Amino acid sequence: MHQRPTRTEIAVLIDQARIDRHLSIRTVARIAGVPPSTMQGWLSARHFPTPALRPRFQKLVDLLELTDQLHPGLWLDEE
Repeated sequence: MHQRPTRTEIAVLIDQARIDRHLSIRTVARIAGVPPSTMQGWLSARHFPTPALRPRFQKLVDLLELTDQLHPGLWLDEE
């Protein structure tokens, strides 16, 4: 059974993928349709996407080709 990644592990994975692709925080924020401050919070693990913003977060995950590791089902039982 796979253990769910922690918020910090998710943030590190996403931020490293962003860096590897030479994308700025502003660029990925624009692509996801959120303010840069929101993106910075996600990438630093200060906060997690609210249910309303999860589709935008998933758009970022898809862009960074991390869907296999961070599939939408990770959020299903969280409130």
